[in-house]
Amino acid sequence: MGDSERVPRPGCVHADDDGLRSAAVAAGGTHVALLYASTVDEWHRSLGPAAPDTCHFVSVDDAVRSATATNGTGRAVGGGMYVSVLERPVADPSPVLADAFEGTSGGSLVVDDLSVLLRDADDAATALERLQTVATDASAELHVGLPDDAEAATTVARHFTPVDDATARVVASEGLSYLREADPTNFGYLRRHWEEARAGLEAVEMTYPQAKQVHAALREPETTPRTLGAALGGLVELGALDVWGDTVAANRYDLTAYDPERVAAIGDAIDSLDD
Repeated sequence: MGDSERVPRPGCVHADDDGLRSAAVAAGGTHVALLYASTVDEWHRSLGPAAPDTCHFVSVDDAVRSATATNGTGRAVGGGMYVSVLERPVADPSPVLADAFEGTSGGSLVVDDLSVLLRDADDAATALERLQTVATDASAELHVGLPDDAEAATTVARHFTPVDDATARVVASEGLSYLREADPTNFGYLRRHWEEARAGLEAVEMTYPQAKQVHAALREPETTPRTLGAALGGLVELGALDVWGDTVAANRYDLTAYDPERVAAIGDAIDSLDD
């Protein structure tokens, strides 16, 4: 794969809430949580006695009146706990979350359900990148829950790293379900040729190759450059690879974003398909 070095994604995605809570407790420092699937009381109780000393809970409410919405500083309720309420649509919660971290360094930012942000934001990728920026600026860990919806889960998977093997398997399975529905052509070629796509990505001596260059690195391939490109496109859609820049010609694939562990999880999920 040439001399390219993989660039890690800021933040981790979890397949269950227990992992989110454990991560917040382990991080310590200031804990900021953007909550939609859980109420503030539910989340606070679930953290238990080991909860961080300072917690800012930002609750997203479908029905809150504008007059009751609070800013990121939050309303102090005692014991180092602050509560803010945001009314939908929540296109960009990052200013509120950044305010909650004001004057602190370290801790955790948790989002229990990103589906509401993906629905409300004008641009999902930009909204997710802003969350990553908030966490980075606060020197805080970022942990997000995996949405139940396959399309939303696939979008989240493109931006965050699965926290463990179990989550990686769930991410891969959800991604394949989405790809089969949304892009059956790429799904079919990925299902048939994922191992050859992986071999080509690991053999090519370029950081930003086109499909024909990945194909040329293979010995006795079953694919053509076109069918290999479709399989590579499937890996892009599932967050295991990226494309470089915006081009009017054929895609150039960004191997700094190539994730061999995710490709392996996708391959395992493909091998387990029974239809």
